[in-house]
Amino acid sequence: MVLSVARPASQVDFISGGGSKSGAAADQALEHKVQQRRRTMMQQKLPKQRLVSTSLNSAITLPDAPPELLDIPDSTSLLGSKGSLGRGMGLSSAGFGTGTGSGIGRGNMPGMTFQPISMFGMELKNTRKIAVVIDVSRSMTRYLPAVVSELDKIARQSVLVMHYGCGLREAKGRVDDKVRKAEGEAFATFWQNWQGTASLRMTEEERRKLKYDPGQPMPLAPIYERLAKRPGTYFINFNGTSQTQVALMSNEVLDADTIYWFADFQDAVSEEVMGDVLRKLKGRKQKLYMHASLRGKAFDQVREGLVVPLGGEVIEAQVEK
Repeated sequence: MVLSVARPASQVDFISGGGSKSGAAADQALEHKVQQRRRTMMQQKLPKQRLVSTSLNSAITLPDAPPELLDIPDSTSLLGSKGSLGRGMGLSSAGFGTGTGSGIGRGNMPGMTFQPISMFGMELKNTRKIAVVIDVSRSMTRYLPAVVSELDKIARQSVLVMHYGCGLREAKGRVDDKVRKAEGEAFATFWQNWQGTASLRMTEEERRKLKYDPGQPMPLAPIYERLAKRPGTYFINFNGTSQTQVALMSNEVLDADTIYWFADFQDAVSEEVMGDVLRKLKGRKQKLYMHASLRGKAFDQVREGLVVPLGGEVIEAQVEK
């Protein structure tokens, strides 16, 4: 038998309507009450031990913080404090300047240039990718292993284009100016004859009849084998010594920032052809460095007509034969 039921009276925070003295007083009372709760929670000591559970089904739960205790800054404090926004989000002159200016700035500029490229101890300024054009006339081939070794220190994929001679003149008659990969029978024919005993006075028709003879020894066999196995290595068939512009302006060297030209600069150079090379390399924004095994009769002409206008330099280092 139930005689009586006691129901405790619930406490209701009554807030008067806005605009009246009683409403303002109620607002102040509620604010005071919230602040009191905050102080009480802030004064509570933090536990010195931490509870850790490794079980997914653990019954341990963390108490939820009452919403009224969370300090949420108003919009005016966010917009008005550049210092706090900068430190928090990296948008101030300190945060964003260091992150973007120093980080991205240095990353896009010096970072993208990678390690400076040097050939025989000389740094090639602002160069990320290099291509080499080398004179492989019989008097120059002895330098080839040293140049290839130096180039391979940078990258074995760097382009190397071989040309017999270092002249810059118009061809007389039709010439074979195709740039070929240094491999197979075509390269074997080129090397065996033009590093061998073939006459430099042959006509074009006679040159076309030359074949590779496997029964004959290969001149400078170790150099030949190294070049035949090296990636990114090309040659231009013998057309006399005056067609180096074909190598300098070839598509194979198109992607290079800098063209490194190794020769003795003994062969004749014409101003007209040199002007064509200058315009082509300027349009490609390529620099030209020259490295002379000796200062041949065309050395000064090439330096002043091509190297200086293209922003390159002369490499004076000695190369072991």
